[in-house]
Amino acid sequence: MTAAQRAPILIFARERYCPDVARTRRRLKELGIPWSERDVEADETAAAEMRKLTGRGSVPTVLIGDRVLVEPSNRELDVALEAGGYMTSVPGRPS
Repeated sequence: MTAAQRAPILIFARERYCPDVARTRRRLKELGIPWSERDVEADETAAAEMRKLTGRGSVPTVLIGDRVLVEPSNRELDVALEAGGYMTSVPGRPS
């Protein structure tokens, strides 16, 4: 799958420290995967979009194409990244 075919990644997050947001950012950096980010505390439109998608105000909310992940574990994130064409296999999963 080419970069143009990959589902875009958008994270609804906040700048104020959150361990789950920090872990998600760290995981994407480790994998060298680019993403866009919207700060739900600084941007009410972003917060409203996130609430519309999830019915909640939980961060991080990660969109990978049409997949919506709320506070995903690294494992859940890896599975969605594989489905979105960013990874060829999930670490620890038998081939």
